[in-house]
Amino acid sequence: MFKPILIFFIFITISCSQDDDVSNNLNENLYNDNTSNDKELFEKANEFLKDEEYELALIELDKLEVLFPNSDFNKKGLLTSAYIYFLKEEYEKSRAISENYKKYYPGSNDMVYANYLEAMTYFIMIKKTNFSQQNAIIAREKFNFILNAYPNSNYEIDIITKIQLIENILANHKLVTAKFYLDKKNREASLIYLKEIFDKHKDSIHIVETLYLITESYFIINEKELARKYAAILAYNFPDSIWYGKAYKLLNELEINEVEDKWYEKFNPIKILVRDRENNNENDKKTLIQAIE
Repeated sequence: MFKPILIFFIFITISCSQDDDVSNNLNENLYNDNTSNDKELFEKANEFLKDEEYELALIELDKLEVLFPNSDFNKKGLLTSAYIYFLKEEYEKSRAISENYKKYYPGSNDMVYANYLEAMTYFIMIKKTNFSQQNAIIAREKFNFILNAYPNSNYEIDIITKIQLIENILANHKLVTAKFYLDKKNREASLIYLKEIFDKHKDSIHIVETLYLITESYFIINEKELARKYAAILAYNFPDSIWYGKAYKLLNELEINEVEDKWYEKFNPIKILVRDRENNNENDKKTLIQAIE
């Protein structure tokens, strides 16, 4: 009974060992048969990258790392590998290589790119509003770090645009939650999220609707002075919006005279700057590839 099992186990072990030997020999030949220098390997990898032959590009970059570990081309090769894994949507590998690069080459001129690529691995994974926004929060944190640590970098305008998009996403996430509580007739719970949008995401595209909903909520719970305050901010910043039109009709009961165009000034309203910029995946790709060409 045990003898056939033992023979089968030995056969499997020998087969696996033979497969491992073949694989190891192939890997050794890959390096031993190499006739290219570090620059040539890096250029080959980039040619494969341009042709979207990602696996072949990674093989050349692996040779570069093993055979020329101290080469300047290897330093750029590591970031190229991280970028390729980003394109392959293997974001954890891309992030790990970027983090290792920062650890091993802290004084490199490409540190800003390594940080940018790492931040992008979180940014690209931002999910829809009804999911957790942890990736959005981490991406914003890392983008803000780059702005502070590397002012006037080539990525500054792009990062500012992405931070604005993240702010819009986070604000929308809170607005959806606030509306959920409004549907449940829970104005107090809704106001917690609406006020958080007002306090933390003033320049998001959702601030106009948020101001109206705050105004409406305070009006309904009979906090008339607070309703006037947020209506005044809405009137001062967005006098032509449909949301101010709705707020104005709501507050007519509070004796706001239609002739008084600047009735809101006595409330010292806050000036809000709203920036509405959209993300462009093609621009992301162009931005990421510029530093490794």
